[in-house]
Amino acid sequence: MLSEKTILGSCKTVKIAICDDARECVNSLKNEIELICAKMDWKTEIESFYSPYSLLGTDLSACQVLFLDVDMPHLNGIETARQLRSKYKELIIIFVTAYIEYAPAGYNVEAFRYLLKQNFKHELPKVMEDLVNKIGASNETILLEPKEGNQLVPVESILYLEGTAYRKVIVHTEGQNQIEVYGKLSDYEERLKDKGFLRLQRSYLANMAKISRISNYQVALKDGTILKASESCYKQVQTAFLQWKGRHL
Repeated sequence: MLSEKTILGSCKTVKIAICDDARECVNSLKNEIELICAKMDWKTEIESFYSPYSLLGTDLSACQVLFLDVDMPHLNGIETARQLRSKYKELIIIFVTAYIEYAPAGYNVEAFRYLLKQNFKHELPKVMEDLVNKIGASNETILLEPKEGNQLVPVESILYLEGTAYRKVIVHTEGQNQIEVYGKLSDYEERLKDKGFLRLQRSYLANMAKISRISNYQVALKDGTILKASESCYKQVQTAFLQWKGRHL
């Protein structure tokens, strides 16, 4: 895990949005976030919204984090998040709610955390700490050495790695890009073992953050790619993914 100093020093100003139909809730949450960020020397810009419709009508492409109230009239937070997720795949959504029973619905929109309104001052520091680690991890890079010269690649952009014959590995990244490097897949498995990568079989090492589901010996990635998991290790692959997912929701 990256140290807080390394993480904070590596990220730019983080843009945060808060949406709640109760103005006093927005103001209280904003004040607490600003206090915590000041203590961590973390630069942030916070924009407030008091309606899901105004939120949906705003370009959030530069926004990294959204604190979103679940229980809003006319259009609730779950449906708002569903619409946002279709446009902003990497947006970190933190639900703010008075009702923890909404939590299961968050799996469908990949909610990062839940924050209970009645206890938010106590829970927010831990949520912000997890957020720091999340954003810090997204800034990590790996040095690849293709024949045309060394290349730093963001770890979060990697979909999966494919081992081939002749000691070559193909690194598949978002945007259907491929980088061919020399080496064995086991070497990259060792380098990426603490960064959320899972060995599916002899030929594939997948980024678990890019997996949407595992079923019937197949691993579906969020971009639509289907990879085959080893039949002999299928249960271990499923278990490892579910354990990782449980720690990162």
